[in-house]
Amino acid sequence: MNNHAKYADSIFRRIGSTGLVIFERDGTLLRRTRPSGDYTLGDISEEFVEMLRHLRHLDARFGFISDERGMDAGAYGRSEFATLTELLDALLRVRGAIPDFWVAWSDVPHASGTDLHRRAHRQQEPGAGAIFRVIERYGIGKKETVFIGSSTAGSLAANDAGVSVIEYFNDRSEGTAQSTAGKHAPNLSSPEATEVQRLRAQIQATLGWSIAGELNCGQQYGSQG
Repeated sequence: MNNHAKYADSIFRRIGSTGLVIFERDGTLLRRTRPSGDYTLGDISEEFVEMLRHLRHLDARFGFISDERGMDAGAYGRSEFATLTELLDALLRVRGAIPDFWVAWSDVPHASGTDLHRRAHRQQEPGAGAIFRVIERYGIGKKETVFIGSSTAGSLAANDAGVSVIEYFNDRSEGTAQSTAGKHAPNLSSPEATEVQRLRAQIQATLGWSIAGELNCGQQYGSQG
């Protein structure tokens, strides 16, 4: 079987069973490099991956929405999107942070007779439509869903979809990102780690989850670093 065929369309799994956390891929898992260049392993935020492991520990449903950019900054299209998704999915799997889903912003719900698809036309367009597709797929209510936005357009789409939004911008420079390439353990005292901890606390507060257990778990992971 062609390896890309498996990732040609959106991926939906049922791993977690609590809430629904939707991340914009670029600017969260992948740092936005400046100037824009090709993706490398150094562009993956290790601190952010640790947070995903915590979410997996909580049995949370989570995944990513992204554009169709490939490994090359200027590459767009389904095959490029599939290649990058396959790589990221494999990397998160071996780190114990495999997502429930990967979706492209261009994936919109197909017309149907459900109440969801009889709503305003804006929900059928790229943006809010992609978010609604994820919500419908898992049968989760809006109050149990939080969107982590790393762009103004993404946050506006989530507002259109009527879900809670937490803004998170990981705009580290390309040089700083590259310096962490090949580094397995995150720097738990770095400004980025502090920001990720804030994000984790906000996610849990928004969804009404207790943070006490997570803080203890974070200390445990930190002692292993």
